[in-house]
Amino acid sequence: MRRRTIFLASTSVLVLLVTAAGVWWAQQPNDEPKAAACRYPKVPETLSLAVPNRYDRTTIAAPSGGAVTVIETGFTQTENDSVVSIGAVLKNTSSRVAYRTRVIFRAHAANGDYALDDPALFHYHLEIPIIRPGERVVVGTYASLNSTNFRRTGVWLKVARADLDLLRTQWIPETDTGTFPTISAQLDPTQPPLAEDGLVTVRLAANSNACRALGGRGITMVFRNAAGAVVGGAFDSTREADFCAAGDFSPRALVFGSRLPDTDLARTEVNVYCDVTPSSGLPPGPSQPAN
Repeated sequence: MRRRTIFLASTSVLVLLVTAAGVWWAQQPNDEPKAAACRYPKVPETLSLAVPNRYDRTTIAAPSGGAVTVIETGFTQTENDSVVSIGAVLKNTSSRVAYRTRVIFRAHAANGDYALDDPALFHYHLEIPIIRPGERVVVGTYASLNSTNFRRTGVWLKVARADLDLLRTQWIPETDTGTFPTISAQLDPTQPPLAEDGLVTVRLAANSNACRALGGRGITMVFRNAAGAVVGGAFDSTREADFCAAGDFSPRALVFGSRLPDTDLARTEVNVYCDVTPSSGLPPGPSQPAN
């Protein structure tokens, strides 16, 4: 009986020592906190497509009110007239994330003829990965003109109208809005855009508040004149390894062959496109955007 009492007492002491050691370990100031779970964008397995009204390709309404809407456009035909630079600004006025919004640039002559090079049509078919509620995004391109008229007459078609058509989007449920990151970009304040020797160099500073790297889907911008009107845009489908990294990142400089004559480069607006997955790299087509 005495031996059992001693054994129980010893066991009790051991339990107290282990418990005390656990408390001491838990209170050590140099312990690393347990890493928080990384909230990655949540894309439901099934998402229905939303398309614009048949007669209005500038708006796609959200089911809970608001819409993705094209709010500004502008263009400039370059000095040799063979290319047109087109820019547009979109805004999401809904309370939902607009996911993978597909758009396409179009241009027409005064008589209504389609003015862009038909074989390159789908190079102007782009996808904007994430437009958060209340967010503005820009999209632009340099587009080659149809050369038929030039081969026949020696004169390029004169572009009278250039637009951005919305094709479709996917609305993320409001309950999942918080899982989608905010991606911001601006002109690098330490190295403003530079026009030199016929080339324009634009450097960017960007940030992603995602907890891990996202997939890069390109860089885009719109150009404005001194009065603030959109006069064109450009797109670069860069696939750099560190593009869309978590935190701050600096996309490579964008270099363009010519400066639009009315552009105030200090007013240039930029966006970087980051997605849950990177670009497929497949050739552009009716069901495959260029980025």
